[in-house]
This record gives sequence, structure tokens and C-alpha cells, in this order.
Amino acid sequence: MANDNKFRFTKSNIEKLQPTDKRAYYYDTAEPSLMLQVTPNGVKTYYVYKRIHGRPTRTYLGTVDVLKSPEMAREMAAEVKVAINKGEDPHKQNRQYSNEDKLQKLFDDFVEERGRFIGRRTMVNYQSMWKTKLSKLANKRLSDITSDDLKLLHRKISETSGNYTGNHCIVLVRTIYNYAIKEERFDGRNPANAVKLNKREPRVRYMEHAELKRFFEALETYDNETSRDAILMLLYTGVRKSNVFEMKWADIDMEAKVWKIPQTKTDKNVTIALVEPAMEILKHRKEQAENEWVFNSPYSKSGHIVELKRAFSTILKKANITNLRIHDLRHTLATYLIANGADAFMVKRALTHKSLQSTQVYVNLGVEHLRDKLNDTVDKMIQIGKK
Repeated sequence: MANDNKFRFTKSNIEKLQPTDKRAYYYDTAEPSLMLQVTPNGVKTYYVYKRIHGRPTRTYLGTVDVLKSPEMAREMAAEVKVAINKGEDPHKQNRQYSNEDKLQKLFDDFVEERGRFIGRRTMVNYQSMWKTKLSKLANKRLSDITSDDLKLLHRKISETSGNYTGNHCIVLVRTIYNYAIKEERFDGRNPANAVKLNKREPRVRYMEHAELKRFFEALETYDNETSRDAILMLLYTGVRKSNVFEMKWADIDMEAKVWKIPQTKTDKNVTIALVEPAMEILKHRKEQAENEWVFNSPYSKSGHIVELKRAFSTILKKANITNLRIHDLRHTLATYLIANGADAFMVKRALTHKSLQSTQVYVNLGVEHLRDKLNDTVDKMIQIGKK
């Protein structure tokens, strides 16, 4: 098989194609308009790639599981080309939904068309929710899904997996229906609109002074250096754990003391200022670096660490700390930043929040931080009184 993305499609050649971290496209030399897309999840889908009214357009044909051979895909591609030459728009026709269509088709088209505009991690979460929580809806006809169905499903998911997950599942269903309605491909109603979402109070758990002291003491005695350094990096930077797991030497400017994260949850590249304790960790790890990853792991396929649950649980147990998640290290840094005089805009920048609304929850300080500020203020008042 040729090394580039153009070759004659055969069943064996297509089976050999491996997924990458981005969508890949291949073109058939026997039928140049026939294109094959391979997603990061390994889904292989045939399309006709051709200009319609001067605009490059992909017309969905089907996955390799449905179209059992490239020959079948070529025959369908030829039929689509004939329709295009007659002035028809098969892309538009194929994407119209009737009440008899299955919700799975709507979701597949949503992923195909909107996936490139949605952050990679968000799309992975969508697909995971679809597979694990919403699979019962997948083969239902659009006309059969009612608001009552979704209300019941919302309640069950909320009871078993929590209010947050329950809400997100319904929001996903609402989003894909809205997508079809907005594109004028579906003229039915959106059954998810009638589902009332659970109220969620923002959870802001952080370590108080005594807890933080015990936490550092427990960390010092933990024997896995990579896990210990990764946990400290989470605390020192306030970034999300996936960013620390995927931290690369190429993204760190040791001289400028900055870390350029290629893509965050907000789908933007951001630059993080690295404090001295974080730099000390990096300098030490740089001396023994084995590959491109800062927190490398010989036990994972990716080459970097992918989880810290066991290490974090062990450290919390030693420190006698309960009800603390890894994500709460981020909350801890934000809370101490505010206590140390940083304003909401600084915290927003430090935590790479998209809006101030996400940052506002940290402004209400705990009693110990309030006491510190009160002590400092009263001391200054007393000093003024003694002058």
C-alpha cells in the first residue's frame, strides 16, 4: 500500500489502516471521488467527496461494517455522482430526517459534522455518555422518543451516576436535536426541552491549613517519585489532570519558566507561568528524561501516566484527609490565591477559565483564610493606634 493517503481501496488495505489522534482521510485511486474517513476511535466511514455548486461536499455512504466491500462503496459513489451531475444535492437529501429515523443516525451525523468544532475531550465525553448511558435510546425512532421517556431516564441516571451526569446526558440529547432543527433537517419537536435539569450547587472543596500541612508531610514519605511529582505539579499549577498527564518537554520553556499547553478544555492554547517549586521538579526530571513526556510511564501505551487514583488515595489516607478529589487540588490553589490577595481576573487567568462565572465560586473564602485577613487587618489597625 502506498505511503500517502491515495491508493486503491481493497478490503485488506482498509483493514490495515490504524487510527491516529486526529481524523484521517484516504482517497481511492480507482474511484477518485470515493473517500474513507478513519476517526481516532477507529470508525471507518465511506463518503463521496465532490464539489456541489462550487463547494467541497462530503456525502455519507456508510461505515465499512455496513458496506462490506470497497466495490459496494464504489457502486454507491457512482450513483451519487450521477445524481450530482443531474443537479441534485444528495448530501442534503441524505441528511434529512423523518420521524422513522433512529436517534443513532442523528447522533452519528452530529459527531461527523460538528465534531471538528468541539474540543477533543468534550467529544470523547459525548461518545462515552452515548455508549454507557444513552444506548437504550440509540435504536429508537425519533417519533417514539417522548419527554416522559427522557424525564424517566434523567431521573435514573441521576440516581445511579449523580446529578451532574444526569444533566449532561439530557443536555447532549437536547443538543443533537437542536442541531438537526437548526439545520432545517428535522421539523419535529425537541423532547429534551421539557426535562427540568437538577439544581447543582458548585462544589468547592479545598484543603485548610492543617490539612495542607499533613498533605505535604504525607507526600514526602510517598515512594513513587513520578506520582508524587505529578501531584505536586497539579497543586503548583492548578491545571486539569489531563494536561499534567500529557505534559511534554517540547511545550516547556525552561528559561522563560512557562508552559504552553497546546489545547485545554476551552479548546484554546494557553500559557502557564511556572513557579519555582514547579521548576525544581522539572529540572530534576529533565536530568532523567527518557522520552517526550515529563511524566513518562513504561506501563502505558501512550508512554505517559494516565491515572493517579491509587497514589492520591494512599497519600490522603496517610494524611487523614477525607472527601478530597484530585480536582480539588485546583480548588485549593485558587482559594489560596484569593486569600493571598489575587483578584478574580488573576484566578481566571491562572486556572484558564473561560468566564468569570466559573471563578466566582472561589471568592467566598473559608473561615481560616478570613481569620488570616482579619488578623492582618486588625494588627495594622493596632499599629496605627500605637503610633
